[in-house]
Amino acid sequence: MKSLKYYEKNRHATWLELFFDLIFVVTIGKVTHTLGHLHQGHYEREQLWSFLLLFVPLWWIWSSHTIYSNRFDTDGNLHRLSTLFIMLLLIVLSARIGETLEVYYPLVITCYVGIRAIISIMYISTINTVDDRSEFASRLGFALLVSSAISLSSIIFDPPMRYLVAYIGIFLDILLPVFSWSKAKPLPAHTEHLVERLGLLTLILLGESVISLSGGLSDIQWNLYNVMAAITGFIMICSIWWIYFDSFYLLSKNESSMSGHSLIYSHLFLFLGLALLANLIRHAILNDIAIHDFQIVSVIGMILFFLGKQYGYFMAVPKIRKYILQNTLIVFSLGGLAIFLPRVEYILIGLTLTMISYVVLNFRYR
Repeated sequence: MKSLKYYEKNRHATWLELFFDLIFVVTIGKVTHTLGHLHQGHYEREQLWSFLLLFVPLWWIWSSHTIYSNRFDTDGNLHRLSTLFIMLLLIVLSARIGETLEVYYPLVITCYVGIRAIISIMYISTINTVDDRSEFASRLGFALLVSSAISLSSIIFDPPMRYLVAYIGIFLDILLPVFSWSKAKPLPAHTEHLVERLGLLTLILLGESVISLSGGLSDIQWNLYNVMAAITGFIMICSIWWIYFDSFYLLSKNESSMSGHSLIYSHLFLFLGLALLANLIRHAILNDIAIHDFQIVSVIGMILFFLGKQYGYFMAVPKIRKYILQNTLIVFSLGGLAIFLPRVEYILIGLTLTMISYVVLNFRYR
C-alpha cells in the first residue's frame, strides 16, 4: 500500500490531477457556452438558471475530488482508476450539456450521482490506509452516499420540484465535509498543494477565456469596434491574471485560521465571475448584446470575481486587510462609473482600466 502524498516534502500536483483539470475545464466550457447565445440581445431567464444549476454541481465535483486528493491521495492504482472513471462520466455528462436540460435530466443526474458515489467509496476505502483519522473519512463517505441518493431521487419528481430535491442533496454534499462525527479530527488541508491546485485551475480557465476571445473574432468582419473590444478583452484577461497571481504566494503561508474548505468555497464565486466576464468579452466583440444586459452582467461578474479572490487574502494575511478593503471599494466605485458609458466597447475599456487600477493599487503593499 502506497503512503499518503500528504506527507511528502515539496508536494506538487500529480500528472493525473493535471489531466483531471483538463477534462473538467472541457465540461465547464460547455456550461459556460450556454451563455453564448442571446435572444434579440438579451439573456433569457431559463438560460441563466440552467447555467447556475449546472455550474454549481460541476464545480463541486472538482472541489470534492480535490478535497479528497489533498488529504488522502496515494497515487495508487485504485485512486487512478477511480479518477479516470470520474473523467469518463464527466465526458458523458458534458456531451448533453447545451441540450434541453429537461430532456436529458435523468442522464445528467445519474452521471453526477455516479461521480459522487465514486468519491464516497474513495473516502470509505481510506479505512485501511490511514491512522485513526480515517474514521472521519469513512463516516463522511457513507454520509455522502446518503446525500447522493437524495439527489438521485429527484428523478421521480416533476420540475421544478426535481431541481429542489436535487439541490437539497447537493447542498448536503457541500456542507457535510465541514462537520465531524468522530473524536479524531480530520487531517487539516495541505495548504501548499491546495493553493497550487486552485491556481492551476484558474490558469486553465483564463486560457479558456482567451479561446472564447479568439472564437469571437473568427467568424466576423473586423472593424474598429470589435478589434478594440478584442484587444481590450485580452488586456482584461492579463489584468485578471496579474490580480490573481501577483500575491499568490501569500495564500500558502500558515499565518491564519483560513481553512481549506473556505478557500475552496470562495473560489466558486471567483470561477462564476470569470465565466461571466469571459462571455461578456465575446459578446462585446460580436456586438450582439443589449447594453442593459451587458451592464448588469458586468456588475455581477466583477463582484463575484473580487469577492472570491479577496476572501482568501483577507483571511490569510491579516496585516493587509485594510488595503484589501480600500482597494476593493475603489475598484467597485470605478467599475460602477464605467458601466454608464454609452457603448458596450467603452464599458469594456472602463472595466479593464478598473482592473489595471487595482494592479497599481496593489503596489503599495508589495
